[in-house]
Amino acid sequence: MNRDVNEAIRVCLISLGCARNLVDSEVLLGHVAEEGLAIVAEPGDADVVVVNTCGFIEAAKQESIDTILEACRLKDDGSVKGVVAVGCLAQRYAEDLRRSIPELDAVLGISDYSGVPGVVRRIVNGSAARMVATVDGGRPKSARSDVGRVLLTPKSFAYLRISEGCDHTCSFCAIPGMRGKNRSKPMDVLLEEAQGIAAQGVKELVIVAEDTTAYGLDLDRKRGIHALLGKLADTPGIEWVRLMYAYPHTVLPELTTVMREHDKVVPYLDIPVQHVSGAMLRAMRRGVSAAQVRGILDRLREEVPGIALRTTLIVGFPGETAGDQDELRRFVEEYRFERLGVFTYSHEEGTAAFASKDLVPDELAQERRAELMALQKTIHVARNESLVGARLRVLVDGRDPDAAGDVALARTTADAPEVDSLVRVVGGGLDAGSFVDVEITGVAEYDLVARPAAGGVQ
Repeated sequence: MNRDVNEAIRVCLISLGCARNLVDSEVLLGHVAEEGLAIVAEPGDADVVVVNTCGFIEAAKQESIDTILEACRLKDDGSVKGVVAVGCLAQRYAEDLRRSIPELDAVLGISDYSGVPGVVRRIVNGSAARMVATVDGGRPKSARSDVGRVLLTPKSFAYLRISEGCDHTCSFCAIPGMRGKNRSKPMDVLLEEAQGIAAQGVKELVIVAEDTTAYGLDLDRKRGIHALLGKLADTPGIEWVRLMYAYPHTVLPELTTVMREHDKVVPYLDIPVQHVSGAMLRAMRRGVSAAQVRGILDRLREEVPGIALRTTLIVGFPGETAGDQDELRRFVEEYRFERLGVFTYSHEEGTAAFASKDLVPDELAQERRAELMALQKTIHVARNESLVGARLRVLVDGRDPDAAGDVALARTTADAPEVDSLVRVVGGGLDAGSFVDVEITGVAEYDLVARPAAGGVQ
């Protein structure tokens, strides 16, 4: 690779996994930029490729490994000088990665990432021995500030991570082993972060954590998510605040009150219930009964009129019977969630469920998932069809790169970015970060089709 020695070292970061991982990537790039390294979009244009991995379930682990191997092939071809693995997979399987992929120059696990620029420089200068490092519990003991990160999201929204780690012991989940116990950020730090994000023109804050409703427990021994949401929603420039990853039995009346009464806290809640069969909830160690799940959902519908509820379900958990599946199907039919995702169980070592012997065949688990997704699609399309002719306010995320003409991709308050539906707005020359009132003109399965309403562009 021939270039001027004074040219900045170029780094390409490939971010995999969830929104929390994306925030890690943005923090890492903030350190890269602060240290004077150049950020490039394509791996082939980089001196060093950094892969922020996901290690949550088997499919995510395989995607991470495939991405690392693809980057290493660029190194073998001489296109790049080094490859670094960071993140959850690197935290969970550091020694395995070192042994199985010797082309990796560094495996750093989950850290504060401030040292990554130094590692990159040593790789490019040829002075770095192969490094394997992890951080106990996945994080420093106290959650750190994410001020200074380089946003990778459109101008319309950004994620705000309010805490790190999780105190729950769900039998299927490996996250606590990778990211440690719940650690909340102080409210003043989060308000500073929100102000910095708003100063960049961002309109929506999407609140994320492993368990957002645990916010404040480690600081004040009480749940403070409702107070935080109200403060964040008062941030000048922020128009929408959206809450993700609420744990079912920890939704307090104070939270529904702020969702109902503050006009910038959108009437939307992501509340993964995972199952509704009592036997499965106990086996999953969810700490909540089927009656409690139903009671919480009923409360949300009653206390926050018009709320859009998103949930996720797991099928194929060890011991799941046809009766459990029937109960889950009736549950989906009854509650008609505005947004729903279904995943098949992933048998993860290091979890309590890994010792289970009564495994559900993968083919049967896939059939159960397909049944629920087909049912949800019917529910979702029917709801979309009921909206044709309606006037809705949407937030534009950007232009549709696959559309031949002028088509913007936007979202309603019922749609979280990257996981929910879209509104495809035809015409208007709309840019990311703009709000517009649209008239719904049609349905494209999970998505809506619309045109700007008269006088609707803001």
